[in-house]
Amino acid sequence: MKRFLMQRDWRWIGVAAAVLLAGLVALWIKPGLEEAARERIEAAARRHGVTAKVGTVHLGLWPLLRLEQLDLDAGHGLRLKADSVAATWFGQWRMAVRAAAFSGPSGISASSAGTTWKVSGFLGNELQLALLAPQSGLTLRRRQGRADSSWKLEAQGLELSGLLDLRRDDQPLFTGGKAQGAAELHASAEEMRFHADVGARGIRLGALSAGSGEDPPLGDPTDLTLQLEGRWQRDPATLALPTIRATFAGAVFSGSLALTDLDTDPAIDLSLGMQRLDFAQLLGSSGLEVPESLSPAPGRGHDLGSATIAVQVRGKLGDPTSLSVTQNIEYTRPRELPPAITRLRGDFSFRPGSGTGQNRSIEVSPASPDFIGLRDIPPLFLRTLLLAEDSAFYGHRGIDLREIPGALITNWSRGGAARGASTLTQQLAKNLFLSRDKQVGRKLQELAITFLLEAALGKERILEIYLNIIEWGSEIRGLRPAARHYFDCEPSALTPAQMAFLVSIIPGPILYQRSFASGAPGPGLRLLVAALLAKLRSVEALSEQEYQQAVADPIYVGGEDPGRMTLPST
Repeated sequence: MKRFLMQRDWRWIGVAAAVLLAGLVALWIKPGLEEAARERIEAAARRHGVTAKVGTVHLGLWPLLRLEQLDLDAGHGLRLKADSVAATWFGQWRMAVRAAAFSGPSGISASSAGTTWKVSGFLGNELQLALLAPQSGLTLRRRQGRADSSWKLEAQGLELSGLLDLRRDDQPLFTGGKAQGAAELHASAEEMRFHADVGARGIRLGALSAGSGEDPPLGDPTDLTLQLEGRWQRDPATLALPTIRATFAGAVFSGSLALTDLDTDPAIDLSLGMQRLDFAQLLGSSGLEVPESLSPAPGRGHDLGSATIAVQVRGKLGDPTSLSVTQNIEYTRPRELPPAITRLRGDFSFRPGSGTGQNRSIEVSPASPDFIGLRDIPPLFLRTLLLAEDSAFYGHRGIDLREIPGALITNWSRGGAARGASTLTQQLAKNLFLSRDKQVGRKLQELAITFLLEAALGKERILEIYLNIIEWGSEIRGLRPAARHYFDCEPSALTPAQMAFLVSIIPGPILYQRSFASGAPGPGLRLLVAALLAKLRSVEALSEQEYQQAVADPIYVGGEDPGRMTLPST
């Protein structure tokens, strides 16, 4: 018996020695294993087109694997960083991610303090990640086949604010809300197919305009849904979205999109409908205020009217002239128009913003020596203005969606804001009520005001106000002061070339000052004037003799004639 006990003791001693030896060997080879693990992680990322950097790799009993200072750069402005990623075993694999931050293009960023995930199937063809903390309700599945792969993201009652902090330019994109729905992606060598049916209830969106202070404005709580189905084909390159449907702030958006021959001669077929656009509700849900001057009387709620809009775009993207755009707009005016709008029907005072340093009020009234009535404006000047700025002025309801696709394509091809798509009524809305910033939020405010102006004023009154308040230079507002300042004459005495000059500088009256600082238009501005005169000839607003005379007439700011600054021939 004693001998048996002695043999058992020796066996335990042997086991302990073996464990100790294994531990010593593990400690000896551990740095090499950790370095090899880091190299394999970074090499695997490179094979997928991602640059990965891992600060340190730790192998051990608890956790089994921990990556510290993980940095993944996928290019195109997409980057993911995490303080640590740790894998542990609780009878099943778990992954804990601490202090993760994602950054993308256009100032988009997202961060999460920490999450814990249940991981299964990572050694096989079906990987699944299920969120465990700080809450459940989010699942990510990936299936890898021989010739294709698929991803599915599913949310069930997911509290968004407790999980993710999503921002744009350091301003929150949303807060609150509970997400529900699923999104799927199936990819093969030939195509990608995707489907989404997601929504969020009680979400508050960040303001579409820049906020100030530590607590930027947020929109009113609203529900948001998106249904999307589509297909991307690689050869020939084609994108098809037969189903697009979304709801926001009570409005319903629906349509379809097809982009074909993207590698050769891209073509577009877009249909988009917008119903129940309640502008007061849209502004409130977007975190935008109704301009103070349009605020209703105390005790009355905001009512800015509503609209139904349908638009269809077809044509070649490489040729703006081939685009066929049709639109149908129905606007329901509010029960009572804001006083700030109705006052524009009669005489009123207008104080421009401080953008150019001008604070002097402008009296839009026949009693003012600077005022010019519509009947006193030369018909050729009106024709020149509308031809350059809003050719469909008398045919639209305040906005002209037919101009937007061509303007976007032209600006994209020239690499800048070479062409705008705002109607005269939109420009008037901006001048009368809005700031100079060019954010999306201001365009939504502008749209609401534009419909109000069209509902309250006739086209002639809109045009008359426009020509008495728009900017033509520093401290120069209105056509009559502009004609006097630049050519020392009344509008009725302007020559066709001078009219074309004044209209050509409307898009940038301050910017263009350098173009004629010497008294005569520079080459670029002369080309714009010549092109506008050629358009007047093409629509027979000028006879051939009048056109040739206008091209030959020199333009000199200040009324002098150097006799050498004639327009180039076209």
